[in-house]
Amino acid sequence: MKTAIFTSNPLKREICGESAVYSLQELLKTDLSPYGAVLLIGSPHLDEETALTSEECAYLWKYVFEGGKLYAELINAFDFPSSRLFGWKQDFPKSRRMMEKLRYVPKEGVLPEGRLLEWDGAMAYGFSIAADTRLEIGPFKETHQSIEPLIGAKPYPGLNIRELGKGKVVFAAFSLFSSQQPAALRPYRDWAQFIAALADDTGIPFTMWEPVMELSRGTSADEAIEKSLKWFVSSGIMPELDGSKGIWENVHSVTARISYDRRPDCHAHTALMFYLYGKASGKPEWEEASGAMLQYLFDEGYQDMDPESASYGFFKWFDYPGEKPDQIFTDDNAWVCLVLLYLYRKTGKEEYRERGLLIAEGFLATQNANGLRANCITGKELGDLGKDKIASELAVSMNPHFESIAHTAFIQAYLVTGKQEYLDAAVKGSIYMLEHMDELKFMYSRTSGLARFLLPLGFLAAHDGSGRIQAGMQEITAYLLSNQHETGGIEEADNPDPDRFGQEDAGVYIHNGEGIADQLYTNNFLLMNAWELWKTTQDDTYRKLYEDLASFLSAIQISSKDVRFDGGWMRALDLTRMEYFGNNGDTGWGPYCIEGGWTNAMTTAGFLLGKLDESIFD
Repeated sequence: MKTAIFTSNPLKREICGESAVYSLQELLKTDLSPYGAVLLIGSPHLDEETALTSEECAYLWKYVFEGGKLYAELINAFDFPSSRLFGWKQDFPKSRRMMEKLRYVPKEGVLPEGRLLEWDGAMAYGFSIAADTRLEIGPFKETHQSIEPLIGAKPYPGLNIRELGKGKVVFAAFSLFSSQQPAALRPYRDWAQFIAALADDTGIPFTMWEPVMELSRGTSADEAIEKSLKWFVSSGIMPELDGSKGIWENVHSVTARISYDRRPDCHAHTALMFYLYGKASGKPEWEEASGAMLQYLFDEGYQDMDPESASYGFFKWFDYPGEKPDQIFTDDNAWVCLVLLYLYRKTGKEEYRERGLLIAEGFLATQNANGLRANCITGKELGDLGKDKIASELAVSMNPHFESIAHTAFIQAYLVTGKQEYLDAAVKGSIYMLEHMDELKFMYSRTSGLARFLLPLGFLAAHDGSGRIQAGMQEITAYLLSNQHETGGIEEADNPDPDRFGQEDAGVYIHNGEGIADQLYTNNFLLMNAWELWKTTQDDTYRKLYEDLASFLSAIQISSKDVRFDGGWMRALDLTRMEYFGNNGDTGWGPYCIEGGWTNAMTTAGFLLGKLDESIFD
C-alpha cells in the first residue's frame, strides 16, 4: 500500500513502508487518490500548534468517507470540522507529559487489559466522539498494569479509532511517531505488539522503529569493564577526559541529557574506579585521571578547610553556591572519606590522608553513643549546636543506606590511624542495627537497604567477639537470596512507602512481585559488597552471589549506537521482559537514569576488585 505522510516537522524515523513525504502545507495540492492511507503528523513542540482549515478537513473527510484510511497525531481539534473528522474534541492546548502514562483499554486484545505504556513529549486533553478508545492518558501510579478506576482523577483518550463512511480514522493525542526520543517509548516489546496490531486493525502499514538500545548479553567481566570505560570516554559525562574538570552526575531519566551537576560522592566513586582500572590495565593515565578528579574537588573548595568553621572538614554534597556546606549527608561525605583514605593507603598521597581524616574526625565527633548518626546535618545545626551536641540532639537515621557507608569509612580511618575508637564505633553501630532490625528505616526497598548494609560487615565480623555481626550478615544474605531472580540479579522487594510516587527518592516499583531490578541502589553496590564478604570470610555463599551478580550485570549492560547509553546501566530493569523499564514515580532519579558514579563507576569497581583479586580493606 502506498501512503502519503504530511508532517509539520522533519521525521526522525520511518513510520510507514512505501511512503511519500510532504509538508502539511501541500495537503490541498496533493491528489490523495493513489494513496491507501494518509498520515498527518503535527508538531510535538509545545510552542507550535498544528491546525487544519475547514477546506482541509472537508478534503480529508471526502477521502476517508470514500474508503481512505487516515492517521492524525497532535492536530488541533478545537473546532467542529476537525473534531468531527477525528472523533476527538480538544479541551486544552497541548502540554508536556510529566508523570502520566498510557493505559491499554480493550478487555481482549494484543496486550492485557490495563497494560501501561510510556512515551515522552506532548499530549493534549479532550474527549471522544463516536470513537473507540484504544489507549487512554492518565496519572496511573502502577508499574505494569492498571485495572481499577482512577481515584480523584479521570483518564483522557490517548488514541482513538473511528469508522467514517467506508474508511477509518486513527487519532493520537500524544507524541507517538513525532516523538523526539523514541527510546522513551517503553516497554519496547509492548509497543511493538501494539503497533503491529494497530496496523492489522486499520490496514495502515505502520512500521515499528528499531530499538534504540538492547542488552549486550555479555558474558565477560573484562568486556563489561571495557564497555563501561568507553561510556565514560564517549557519553559526555566527563567535561575533560583527563579528569581535570571532574565528572557530571548522570544521564537524566526523563530528558536523556547529561545533568550538569557535580557531586563529590560521584567523583569519589569514579576516582576509585579509575584507580582500579589503571592498576588492572597497566595504564597509568587512568590513575592520573583518578587523582585529577579528586584534585578538582580540592581546588574548587568543596571541602570546608576553615578550622574556625562549624562544618570544618565536611564536603558540600553538590556544587552548592554557598561558601560552606549546607546539607551534610552521611553517605555522600562517607564515600569521599572512604575513597580518600583507601587511596592514601595505596598511593601514599598525604593530602588524601589529611582530608579524609578531617571527615572521619568530624563524623566521630557527631556520632551517637550507639555508633549511629543523623542521616543529614545542616550547616545551621552545626553552627547552632556545635559538633559536641549534634550527636545527642539529632535522631539517628537507623537506615543502613547511610550508616553502612559511615561504618566503612571508619574502617578505613582505623586502617590508616590504628585508632580503636573508629573501629569501635563501626562495630557498635552495626550491632545496634542488627539488634533492632524491626526498627530499621529504608528509602527505596528493604532489598536495597540491606544490600548496602553488607559492605562493612565481613571486616567487622572478625572484630566482633559476640558473633552477632557474623549471624546478621548471614541473615541479610539469606533474605537477599530469597529475592534473587533466575538471571542472578536481586529483585526489588518490600517497598517502605508505596505512596511516595511522584516525589524524589522513591522506588522504581510499587509492590513485591513486579520483577524490577534496581542498578542504582541495589545490584550495583551488592556486586562489590558480595565480593568483600567473600574476601573477608572465604564463604562460598558470597562467592557464588558475586559470580551470579557479575553474570547478571555483564548481560544487562546496554548496547546502543547512542553514546549516551552504550556501555551504561540504567536504574530499573524489567526482569520479565529483560529490558529497561520500571515505575516512573521517582522524580529525581527515575528508572532510566544512568548515574556516572553510583551506578557505572561502582558496578565497574566491583568487577575490577574481582579481576585484581583485591579487597578495599587490604
